[in-house]
Amino acid sequence: MTDRYAPLRRLASLLLLAACLGMANPSAAAIAAPGGMLSSSATSSEVQGGLVVQGDSTAAATQIEAESGRRLPPWKVAAISAVLPGYGQVYNHAAWKLPIYYGLMALFAKNAIDDNSKYNDYRSQYLVDQSPSAAASRDDYRSKRNTQIVWLCITYLAGIVDAYVDTHLYDFDRVIDEKVGTAGQPSGPAPLLNVSMKF
Repeated sequence: MTDRYAPLRRLASLLLLAACLGMANPSAAAIAAPGGMLSSSATSSEVQGGLVVQGDSTAAATQIEAESGRRLPPWKVAAISAVLPGYGQVYNHAAWKLPIYYGLMALFAKNAIDDNSKYNDYRSQYLVDQSPSAAASRDDYRSKRNTQIVWLCITYLAGIVDAYVDTHLYDFDRVIDEKVGTAGQPSGPAPLLNVSMKF
């Protein structure tokens, strides 16, 4: 008897691997303020300097605005990704996602084809002898095939949604990376913690 949850375990393992690879990306590492936020010697101005984005480069902001005008709108990238799966990932410079995306789609397609072949075998066997075991096996492989097709469709749609979201947030990531713009800087040092006790 085969384990019907084995494909789900494989998918969970692949998604966990993808999440770990995403967290290990050195470009996404946060830069701490001088003295460190968790340091006991950090002052409120040091923490503020680490949290508040300073608007120091109008040239970079102008360049980002000019490049965003030349980029395709998110809905168009999603539409192209529906016809050419993986296009949005390449367009958004996230080609590292392609092996995961295509690997999952290939896995689910292969499993669906294998389960459909076995379903056809047991269906032919059931037409000949109509035994309960052939009927049970036929129904089991039909259910497995349909489950693989559902997972294949979910993976395909996830690629389209990922392309849309990445295109929509593409400039946001660059603004954060290049520290362009302002983010409401307070006028003076602010207390981090105020504790009062009454006896």
